[in-house]
Amino acid sequence: MSENKTYNFTVNIALNSNNEAIFTYFQNGQEVSGGGTVKERNSLGIYTLNEATAAKGFKFTGAKFTNLEGNCAQDFTPTVIDNGLAIHITDSDENKGIVCMVFTVHYNGNNYESADPQIINKEED
Repeated sequence: MSENKTYNFTVNIALNSNNEAIFTYFQNGQEVSGGGTVKERNSLGIYTLNEATAAKGFKFTGAKFTNLEGNCAQDFTPTVIDNGLAIHITDSDENKGIVCMVFTVHYNGNNYESADPQIINKEED
Protein backbone atom coordinates (compact mmCIF):
# COMPACT_ATOMS: atom_id res chain seq x y z
CA MET A 1 0.00 0.00 0.00
CA SER A 2 1.22 3.51 -0.83
CA GLU A 3 1.97 5.89 1.99
CA ASN A 4 2.76 9.49 2.79
CA LYS A 5 1.23 11.32 -0.18
CA THR A 6 0.87 15.10 0.23
CA TYR A 7 -2.01 17.11 -1.21
CA ASN A 8 -1.47 20.90 -1.32
CA PHE A 9 -4.36 23.36 -1.46
CA THR A 10 -4.47 27.14 -1.49
CA VAL A 11 -7.57 28.62 0.16
CA ASN A 12 -9.37 31.88 -0.56
CA ILE A 13 -12.00 33.10 1.91
CA ALA A 14 -14.40 35.99 1.29
CA LEU A 15 -17.53 37.12 3.11
CA ASN A 16 -20.71 37.29 1.04
CA SER A 17 -23.53 39.82 1.48
CA ASN A 18 -25.04 37.61 4.24
CA ASN A 19 -21.76 37.74 6.20
CA GLU A 20 -21.10 34.04 5.45
CA ALA A 21 -17.56 32.87 4.75
CA ILE A 22 -17.18 31.45 1.24
CA PHE A 23 -14.19 29.13 0.93
CA THR A 24 -12.64 28.48 -2.48
CA TYR A 25 -9.91 25.85 -2.89
CA PHE A 26 -7.18 25.66 -5.53
CA GLN A 27 -4.57 23.10 -6.57
CA ASN A 28 -1.94 24.10 -9.12
CA GLY A 29 -3.91 27.27 -9.88
CA GLN A 30 -7.12 25.37 -10.69
CA GLU A 31 -10.28 25.61 -8.59
CA VAL A 32 -11.13 22.27 -6.91
CA SER A 33 -13.61 20.96 -4.33
CA GLY A 34 -11.11 20.93 -1.45
CA GLY A 35 -11.88 17.27 -0.77
CA GLY A 36 -11.29 14.15 -2.81
CA THR A 37 -10.45 10.48 -2.59
CA VAL A 38 -7.53 9.22 -0.51
CA LYS A 39 -6.08 5.75 -1.08
CA GLU A 40 -2.72 6.18 0.66
CA ARG A 41 -2.05 5.59 4.34
CA ASN A 42 -0.69 8.49 6.37
CA SER A 43 -1.44 11.12 3.73
CA LEU A 44 -1.26 14.83 4.43
CA GLY A 45 -3.50 17.63 3.19
CA ILE A 46 -1.92 21.06 3.51
CA TYR A 47 -4.38 23.96 3.27
CA THR A 48 -2.71 27.38 3.08
CA LEU A 49 -4.50 30.73 3.01
CA ASN A 50 -3.69 32.74 -0.12
CA GLU A 51 -1.99 36.12 0.28
CA ALA A 52 -5.19 38.18 -0.11
CA THR A 53 -7.04 36.11 2.54
CA ALA A 54 -4.11 36.27 4.96
CA ALA A 55 -3.76 40.03 4.40
CA LYS A 56 -7.42 40.51 5.41
CA GLY A 57 -6.65 38.81 8.73
CA PHE A 58 -8.34 35.40 8.40
CA LYS A 59 -6.75 32.64 10.51
CA PHE A 60 -7.44 28.91 10.64
CA THR A 61 -8.48 27.77 14.12
CA GLY A 62 -9.21 24.09 13.43
CA ALA A 63 -11.27 21.52 11.56
CA LYS A 64 -14.09 19.12 12.44
CA PHE A 65 -14.89 15.77 10.85
CA THR A 66 -18.26 14.01 10.64
CA ASN A 67 -18.89 10.51 9.29
CA LEU A 68 -21.26 10.34 6.34
CA GLU A 69 -20.59 6.69 5.53
CA GLY A 70 -18.48 4.23 7.48
CA ASN A 71 -16.39 5.23 10.46
CA CYS A 72 -13.35 7.08 9.17
CA ALA A 73 -13.66 10.47 10.94
CA GLN A 74 -11.28 9.11 13.58
CA ASP A 75 -8.60 8.79 10.87
CA PHE A 76 -8.17 12.59 10.56
CA THR A 77 -6.05 14.89 12.71
CA PRO A 78 -5.93 18.68 12.14
CA THR A 79 -2.93 20.78 13.17
CA VAL A 80 -2.97 24.57 12.80
CA ILE A 81 0.47 25.90 11.79
CA ASP A 82 2.16 29.19 10.88
CA ASN A 83 0.07 31.22 13.35
CA GLY A 84 -3.17 30.16 11.62
CA LEU A 85 -2.05 30.77 8.04
CA ALA A 86 -2.18 27.04 7.26
CA ILE A 87 -3.63 23.82 8.57
CA HIS A 88 -2.31 20.29 8.13
CA ILE A 89 -4.84 17.46 7.92
CA THR A 90 -3.28 14.04 8.44
CA ASP A 91 -5.28 11.02 7.33
CA SER A 92 -4.24 7.56 8.48
CA ASP A 93 -6.69 6.04 5.94
CA GLU A 94 -7.15 3.07 8.26
CA ASN A 95 -10.93 2.93 7.77
CA LYS A 96 -13.03 3.12 4.61
CA GLY A 97 -15.80 5.66 4.41
CA ILE A 98 -16.83 9.20 3.56
CA VAL A 99 -16.31 12.12 5.92
CA CYS A 100 -17.32 15.78 5.85
CA MET A 101 -14.55 18.17 6.81
CA VAL A 102 -15.47 21.62 8.14
CA PHE A 103 -12.76 24.24 8.60
CA THR A 104 -13.07 26.86 11.31
CA VAL A 105 -11.51 30.29 10.92
CA HIS A 106 -11.38 33.50 12.92
CA TYR A 107 -11.72 36.91 11.30
CA ASN A 108 -12.40 40.39 12.65
CA GLY A 109 -13.58 39.10 16.05
CA ASN A 110 -15.91 36.42 14.60
CA ASN A 111 -15.67 32.68 13.98
CA TYR A 112 -16.73 31.17 10.66
CA GLU A 113 -17.10 27.64 9.29
CA SER A 114 -16.59 26.34 5.78
CA ALA A 115 -19.04 24.34 3.76
CA ASP A 116 -18.07 20.68 4.02
CA PRO A 117 -15.67 19.31 1.41
CA GLN A 118 -16.09 15.54 1.41
CA ILE A 119 -13.17 13.15 1.66
CA ILE A 120 -13.54 9.52 0.66
CA ASN A 121 -11.14 6.98 2.19
CA LYS A 122 -10.69 3.88 0.02
CA GLU A 123 -8.35 0.97 -0.19
CA GLU A 124 -5.66 1.30 -2.83
CA ASP A 125 -6.53 -0.37 -6.17
